[in-house]
Amino acid sequence: MKNLLSYSLTAFICLFLMSHIAAADSQKMEYNKGPLQVKEEVDEGKVVFEFKTDFASMAKFFKLSVKEFHQLREKKSMVEIAQMQGINRNELFNYLVSQHYKHLELAYEKKQIDLEFIMDYTLHLKEDIIWEMHAKKSN
Repeated sequence: MKNLLSYSLTAFICLFLMSHIAAADSQKMEYNKGPLQVKEEVDEGKVVFEFKTDFASMAKFFKLSVKEFHQLREKKSMVEIAQMQGINRNELFNYLVSQHYKHLELAYEKKQIDLEFIMDYTLHLKEDIIWEMHAKKSN
């Protein structure tokens, strides 16, 4: 049952996100707006889910050291770094989706979140990831 749920959830997320990636690339996006809050809070103010970037894993994905990755991120977006490393946008997008999904799955297994939360979270995930891919650090 757990595997069926996991596969169903994975399929839903992939279908939802991939069905809109082409449309998102063709639309003019405003990247100066930040993504929606990753932290979700319940009424009492208790944080139930928080996505934290694994910089070591991300550097490995880009085939860079953590130090090189941080140096490049000072001036370049992830899309620009990916282009430099010969990684296309879809590969980067899929990697970022998989990282978010991994964290959602861990939180679900710990019963910190439920399926309704996951469905709500995935509704904004595409826009958040596209923003994250194109965002540059400001000096």
